Amino acid sequence: MACKPRSAGWSLAFGLFVAAAGVVLLLDQQGVLDAGKVFQYFWPTMCVTFGTIYLFQGGGRRMWGGILLVIGVLLALDYSGAAHIPIWPLIIIAIGGLMMWQAIAPHTNPLTGNVATWRERISRWGGGSSTDSDFNQVAILGGFKRRFTGKNFRGGNILTICGGFDIDLRQASIEGDAAVIDATSVMGGGEIKVPSSWVVSIEGMGIMGAYVDETNQIPPTDSSPRQHLVVKGIAFMGGVVVKN
Repeated sequence: MACKPRSAGWSLAFGLFVAAAGVVLLLDQQGVLDAGKVFQYFWPTMCVTFGTIYLFQGGGRRMWGGILLVIGVLLALDYSGAAHIPIWPLIIIAIGGLMMWQAIAPHTNPLTGNVATWRERISRWGGGSSTDSDFNQVAILGGFKRRFTGKNFRGGNILTICGGFDIDLRQASIEGDAAVIDATSVMGGGEIKVPSSWVVSIEGMGIMGAYVDETNQIPPTDSSPRQHLVVKGIAFMGGVVVKN
């Protein structure tokens, strides 16, 4: 089975940011505009962009998309002087409230219909095991840890900004022949652990950073097709390591 196509992911959005920053610096050198005034809107633009990406992905991610859009708009209003809002205290309060809600709110298992116990909810919030087929994770000034044990893994998207991650796939199996992980890291990074029987291809771009393949791949013992993991994205002042 051929590798399933995935959405452009975080690397495309970040690539657009890098290209736009280059254009701004070029225009600044030509005296067309002031780069300092433009770059003060970096974080609002980041929030609006990734919030829009989440909205188009649908599902439960729409809530996070809406939150990022609101934060981006409020930051833009504050920086422009159009509204004087204590945005950073509100953001910190909101993040703390969301973390507490995620930890204590009841979650229903979609397979059994049962409500998870307190211990199960805390374990999941802290980064327990998962049988999901794919994932979409964001870590900003923080991190996450996930372990996948399902037999239908299809890949996922990771975005870290000043954060880290740990993905354990050593007990997972790829659905079909190949899966793709788009791991984009900005001033952060993490590890992806895979079985030694998998073939790993690194297609990521390092900008003052790197993608490193530290796997000890076992040579095939027969002619049967081997499962293939492709890791791509952009590592800007950060690193992504794939290992066993």
